[in-house]
Amino acid sequence: MTDSLTFHLCETDLGWVGLVLSSHGLRATTLPRDTRDEALLEVMELGATVPARDADLADLPERICALASGRYDNLAVHVDWNLEPSFRRAVLEETQRIPSGQTRTYGWLAERVGCPRAARAVGRVMATNPLPLVVPCHRVVGSNGSLTGYGGGLRMKETLLRAEGAR
Repeated sequence: MTDSLTFHLCETDLGWVGLVLSSHGLRATTLPRDTRDEALLEVMELGATVPARDADLADLPERICALASGRYDNLAVHVDWNLEPSFRRAVLEETQRIPSGQTRTYGWLAERVGCPRAARAVGRVMATNPLPLVVPCHRVVGSNGSLTGYGGGLRMKETLLRAEGAR
């Protein structure tokens, strides 16, 4: 039996963010989108077709809005890691530990998960991060400190870092 997915849409300072939830926790988020309809389309493409019940959300929408504005340091949220292979999960969990307003390199992350030569593999994990904002891949930069690749574009990456007080 497959786990049915629900969704919620949050309007943040940066745009509309979609949340996808399973019975095990937060499964995915979207990056901020210009319109509610864009965020809705994306959560539906991720398999969520039913709105989440308020009781299942608690204060998650408010915390996501604060996070998108750089006002939330540690977003303690129950994440559904069930579909993530061990290397990906290790990289994503280590990324969550990067403090707000700070950056780390792909190579640093590779070393932290015990695979010091896997910086490119870490980059692939970041490129397919199912939980942007919650797993702050915007805090991961190139070996020389430059802003590199980001699904929402480098302007969004810079905006998120600036909102956190970095750079």
